[in-house]
Amino acid sequence: MKKALFVLLLSLIVLVSICITRPSTTPTSSPNEASKVVSFLNEAKENLNKCDTTLKSPLNPQSDPAYLNMTILSETVLKLNGELYEYVVLGVQEVNFSGEVLFKGYRIIWNTPKNITTTGGQRIDFKIYKGSSVVDSFVYWYIPFQLDSYCVSIYTKALELPEEEITFIFIHIEKKDLWMALAKR
Repeated sequence: MKKALFVLLLSLIVLVSICITRPSTTPTSSPNEASKVVSFLNEAKENLNKCDTTLKSPLNPQSDPAYLNMTILSETVLKLNGELYEYVVLGVQEVNFSGEVLFKGYRIIWNTPKNITTTGGQRIDFKIYKGSSVVDSFVYWYIPFQLDSYCVSIYTKALELPEEEITFIFIHIEKKDLWMALAKR
């Protein structure tokens, strides 16, 4: 009887530990994601170069075209203007309008309350937590296709958080998207 109880308890402990250590389904960067990001940025640069010169300028005024020259160095590090950044992928190609990811000690959660534009656009609320406290938030308006002649549109949002600055980057090109968060290494 004691032996059967011991085997049952051991099986239960193993089962619980498997459940606890199960990989997270939240979006993070992986070698495959990194190659998707590199491919996306290369395509964006090509499209921008093919654009008529009059159309190259309407990159979002708050954005820097250098974001298209990011070089992925490893699974989570990239080089931009000679600086090293850690990054996390929030969405690439098929982005999700809700999700959660841990990054640099912060928890980033995003979701959309409802579809509120006639073009299928979405209001996406981002909240950044440190522990259980919200340390910052912002709203991003997602438009599924451009209603203008931009070849590439980039939106960035930099947040001064208690311990560092994190920059969110949203790049849209030909019905494809890349969402990332960057922090200096």
